[in-house]
Amino acid sequence: MSYFSQTINQSATSNSVYTRLKYYSIVFIAFLVLLPVPWLALVIVFTLAWHGLIMWSYKTAPMKWLSKQLNAAAKWLAKYMLNDERNSPYLFSLIGIGLFAPTLFILSYWYQSKQTHFNWYAVMVYHVLNYGPYFAFFSQIATLIHKEGHAPRGLFKKPFKFLNKFYGYFLAIFYGHVPEGYPMGHMRIHHKYNNAPEDVTSTVFYDRTQASRFMIYLFEFMLFWTGISVAYHHYKDNRMEDFKKMLRGMIIFYGLIAVVMYFNFWFGFAYLLLPHLSSIIFLAAINYTWHAWTDPSDPKNIYKNSITIINGQYNVYNEDYHVEHHKRPQTHWEEYPINYEKYKNEYAANRAIIFQDTQAFAVFFMLLLGHYEKIANHMVDLNGDMTTEDKIALMKKRLQPAH
Repeated sequence: MSYFSQTINQSATSNSVYTRLKYYSIVFIAFLVLLPVPWLALVIVFTLAWHGLIMWSYKTAPMKWLSKQLNAAAKWLAKYMLNDERNSPYLFSLIGIGLFAPTLFILSYWYQSKQTHFNWYAVMVYHVLNYGPYFAFFSQIATLIHKEGHAPRGLFKKPFKFLNKFYGYFLAIFYGHVPEGYPMGHMRIHHKYNNAPEDVTSTVFYDRTQASRFMIYLFEFMLFWTGISVAYHHYKDNRMEDFKKMLRGMIIFYGLIAVVMYFNFWFGFAYLLLPHLSSIIFLAAINYTWHAWTDPSDPKNIYKNSITIINGQYNVYNEDYHVEHHKRPQTHWEEYPINYEKYKNEYAANRAIIFQDTQAFAVFFMLLLGHYEKIANHMVDLNGDMTTEDKIALMKKRLQPAH
């Protein structure tokens, strides 16, 4: 699997009938993964509308008072529940979404079982509510599953250790995540190789100036997110314990979907499989963007193969500091901005790709559309010696494939 992307990418320009058929087959499968995009776009529109309707409330005195009280309560609880008290914001998702998501799922099953015909309007309501305003619930849980995967000792201390896989094994089910995917795939592989050629989600072999290459990457990311390439990687390397853990997570997740679909096909599809496909689309775009810019002559240089977004418009637990996340992965997320300032000279020396006043999805779409001047307008020049044309030239160079 290590060089899967390289061989598939080469097949895109090959004259061989066999390799071209292989390429078109993969693009076709990736296209099938993208079929939920119109549905997902409509869900996002409603979540944005929801966010717009309640934005005013955040600035009101009662909401500010409530927020202050809740933050104080979370910090108090964190002393007794969490290994690191700085993670007190996690408790809002633990208690809030932790109760909301399964309750919503159970009520939806009860409601759909009472209908003579499957109600897709109810499915839309479920997805909007489950994603949250500006898909905040989805991003919170996705990030916390990620953070949980980076906590080998667990997030919770006695007597709350039973919650240590709550995000990755329980809430993951409602948001399309395969249990064990983060510790076995993200930690054991992605962070081991840091987007270098051996990484099963590496971008380095793609010409990222061509939007069509994202279709190949989507297929590769699908293999990663479903657990297939992760399990195979560990099996090939004779890491049988990791292979068994990933396999167990896949059996739990897909076994549950199969059982639910057996009793109620459309419910299993709409409430479990559709969120799973949606998460593949969302997170493939995010990961592609985090690692779109890589120096083809120095693909293992973390300062050059990850991006940073400062003053980000959608920065959940400082995930926008992606270089820091890869360079110092066990550093607490509150320290990422501090380390960015501390090591800014290293960022400058490596001409790290840094953006400001934007977000990963915006960068993703600007990249696909080839709007380099717009991206350059958000690019930070730490050395202070680049024109817009210089920025575009550097970006295009870092979008070229490694060979």
